[in-house]
Amino acid sequence: MNQEELQESPEQENLEQELTEQEIEPTYAPAALAMGITFMLWGILTHWSMSLIGAAVIVGAIWSWMNEIRNSWSETP
Repeated sequence: MNQEELQESPEQENLEQELTEQEIEPTYAPAALAMGITFMLWGILTHWSMSLIGAAVIVGAIWSWMNEIRNSWSETP
């Protein structure tokens, strides 16, 4: 292999730069998921209605998180 083959092409450098420039947007979904798990476990100790609330929060958090991932994939070139 010669030196030219070892060097990256300008297109590859631009692609790497574009990929590193994409910022990951913060989301509340992981915190909501943790809260839902906490409510569900708390409901085991207290009352079943807390577990239902926790399950609803878990479903909403997972739906929100997956929706954000799906939208970010559709925006990726």
